[in-house]
Amino acid sequence: MILENRPQGVVAGSIPLFAGHPSHELLPIAGVQRAVEAIWRGGGVTRLFDYGDEQGNAQLIEFLVERLNRVESLGLRRENLMIIGGSTCGVDMICDQLTRAGDVVLVDAPSYRDALHIFRDHHLEIRDIDIDESGVMVEEMERMLRALAAQGRAPKFYYVVPNFQNPTGITLPEPRRRAIIKLSRRYGFAIVEDDVYNDIRFGDDLPPSFYALADGENVLRLGSFSKTLAPGLRMGWLIASAGRVAGFVGSGLLTMGGGANPFTAAITAEYCRSGAWETHLQWLRGQYQQRRDIALAALDAAMPAEVSFTRPAGGYFIWLRLPPSVRVDELAERAKQENLYFAPGAGFFVNPADGARHLRLSFSFLPLTDLRGGIEILGRLVREMSA
Repeated sequence: MILENRPQGVVAGSIPLFAGHPSHELLPIAGVQRAVEAIWRGGGVTRLFDYGDEQGNAQLIEFLVERLNRVESLGLRRENLMIIGGSTCGVDMICDQLTRAGDVVLVDAPSYRDALHIFRDHHLEIRDIDIDESGVMVEEMERMLRALAAQGRAPKFYYVVPNFQNPTGITLPEPRRRAIIKLSRRYGFAIVEDDVYNDIRFGDDLPPSFYALADGENVLRLGSFSKTLAPGLRMGWLIASAGRVAGFVGSGLLTMGGGANPFTAAITAEYCRSGAWETHLQWLRGQYQQRRDIALAALDAAMPAEVSFTRPAGGYFIWLRLPPSVRVDELAERAKQENLYFAPGAGFFVNPADGARHLRLSFSFLPLTDLRGGIEILGRLVREMSA
């Protein structure tokens, strides 16, 4: 029997409009191969098979600190950054270090479903705050904070995907970021900034990060190579105050197991330091922008007027709101009969019923013909159900 490895959750022969993965066509396989060969030629290969430094590969840390300072003027020092096994690992580590069962954390409604899963794994009390077309509604956040304070409680952190949010594709504007930082200082909670889509932007400008606006005070920012290089490398980074990073580095997990993925960290460092990653990023943005444009044009053509959807300026995702006559669970069943899969909205809300009329589409993974064809099928099904 031959077992076939497929991307996470993908059914053979299907049209997976849910898949928030890089397309196989966009993976820099040849470039990574050259990085591996360069390491092998350079000697000292045995070091790749050792436990790594708890903070992570020194060359990769050096590269990221220099790049982030050059691009964003963050003023980072080496002790502000550590290598982690992808942003998911970072979210879990933060929960381990900052929370205990029963603590309150704040999230957007909707928010990244796998982060919600991790918060539930840690038995945290998740409070969600409504968003509008510009992101989280600060007035609603302040109202919730006042209510918690009246009970003698405060959240441990606010978790946010600030740029091209998963699932909506929305980017939080700078004035709201500043207002949230003021609230975090007044009520004493941290901000966990999951910024994995930062480099997949289709214009030149993004609002300054929470980390930049707060001068690094009580902000933990996550980055990842999963979206711009390859998710299978399981490589990301966390930036925070030197004290926070030291706490993570000194955790039992890392003192027992060493730094994150030393083998792939060395390959990633070689790839990045050669200049290949920057070149790949410039090309990749054009490829994803083309996919976004194709997906939006297909939605404009296929969907009835009662369906609304976001028009993201980067990232992977488009968020749809269905008319009252169409329930997303029924739509998912009909789509499944045509081998079409999308991400129903329920999983992105603390209260699943809030997602009964929403769904998320990804334009990152599918071949262009399947992307167009899948949206055409979805549009036909919505029209049939709303007729």
